[in-house]
Amino acid sequence: MIKMLEKAIAAISPKWACNRAFYAESLRAYEAGEVTRFNDGWTPINEDTENAEKTQRDLIKARARYLENNSDIAQAAIGGIVRNVVGTGIKPQARTGDEGLNFKIEELWRKWTRPENCDITEQQSFEEMQSMLLRRKIVDGEVLVKKVVQKNGTFPFRLQVIKSDLLSATMLIAPKTGNIIRSGIELDDHLKPLAYWIEKKTPDGYIEYDPDRVRADEIIHLWTRRQPDQIRGISDLAPIIKRLKETQDYLDAETVAAKIAACFSVFVKTQTGSPGTVGRAAVAKDPEKKKLQSIRPGMIKYLQPGESVETANPSRGIANAKDYVAIQTRLAGAGLGLSYELMSRDFNQSSFSAARQGMLEDRKTFEPIQNWLAGHLCDPVYREWLDLCVMSGLLDIPDYFAHREAYQAVEWVTPGWSWIDPQKEVNADITAIQNGGKTLAQWCAERGYDWREQLQQMALEKKTAEDLGLTLAIHTPITVQAAMSNHVDTGKDGGNSQDDNDDNDDNEEGENGKKEE
Repeated sequence: MIKMLEKAIAAISPKWACNRAFYAESLRAYEAGEVTRFNDGWTPINEDTENAEKTQRDLIKARARYLENNSDIAQAAIGGIVRNVVGTGIKPQARTGDEGLNFKIEELWRKWTRPENCDITEQQSFEEMQSMLLRRKIVDGEVLVKKVVQKNGTFPFRLQVIKSDLLSATMLIAPKTGNIIRSGIELDDHLKPLAYWIEKKTPDGYIEYDPDRVRADEIIHLWTRRQPDQIRGISDLAPIIKRLKETQDYLDAETVAAKIAACFSVFVKTQTGSPGTVGRAAVAKDPEKKKLQSIRPGMIKYLQPGESVETANPSRGIANAKDYVAIQTRLAGAGLGLSYELMSRDFNQSSFSAARQGMLEDRKTFEPIQNWLAGHLCDPVYREWLDLCVMSGLLDIPDYFAHREAYQAVEWVTPGWSWIDPQKEVNADITAIQNGGKTLAQWCAERGYDWREQLQQMALEKKTAEDLGLTLAIHTPITVQAAMSNHVDTGKDGGNSQDDNDDNDDNEEGENGKKEE
């Protein structure tokens, strides 16, 4: 019918038919947009990001937490990210332009990062809080940090970590301002957070449903924004949650199959199908008066006529799961930007080149997270801490607030990584440093060291050795060592020692003098 209509239109108006054909072909330009009998059940819709996410956020969060606690693959992924991004902690290097002041600030920061000074519960150091916050951001999708000012204690500034579960789900309009509240966050017309409405929670774990309004400048909201109209975070594990759960279920099933295979089961098959026939009661027990329902070592048993023995031999085993789990682990790692080796800890099949390439790709995943954590957590904490240290008199900087930006200049040193073949990498680094392609500060930063501390320690070791009358080769430049080696006395047969050269010079001078006379 449609073809007949097209022919009729073409006969009446070829131009109209041509336009219809053009637009019909345009509709078929993207197969991804076709609706056929194979994909007619897949019809997602585009809507406001927060409206779409808020209905599933808590369920996704609960499932991610379940996998965190029960899935070894999920734990490997989360632990691998936290271990490589935070490690021993992200530490500051002050850049005020005054080395003496830089040293004072860094020493004061080290004291503040102790659990009794930085944590409102006095239980975690700042480095430990970094690890926990990153873990909660990965699993929960977001976490809140409240900046608290207290009068007691050495330092007035502390941090309080708040789970995203406590953001109010009932508040819709701010009582005094009339601003819109969405998912516990009070917003302006541009979706900028003005305040966070946080539920009160008693020490015994009960929520009072009487939220407090906390200004946005008092809260550090750690999450990743992927949509322009997104307001809150979603778990980083969301794309792989289904895969991880299915893999866990599959492994559980394979484990049960392996247990069954380990149990040697024997079945007695009869022709009549009735084991309780007349005349068998007297032989239903062995000489020990025990029923013959199990196999014991050294047992000999004659079966009744018409009976035969069959053994249960399940064909499934845990070894069959290797390939399946490897594929699922590889795909789950790819979803998080991690290599198979980091996810599985399996390096048996990796060559040097493949392992090195995987490590480099992993670092491209870790480095942006390090920068994100330094910029969104460490920077605001450092600035607030420095302000309060000056105001409380812990730091004496008279013109601090006149040049606040200059005094707050800081560089964050992130944990470094070791290489697969250190000798090759170190030689390459030495060449780069000697040719000016890399500085000592860059080299130290790549390994998580403070270059100032490195030089100070080297100077201390050199001075200590010299005070003890020792001269170590590691404290002498390579060029000087090479020059010294050219002037070493090789002995009587060497003929090239400095003393021999001096004697020869003296003899030549003497002979020349006689000739002149």
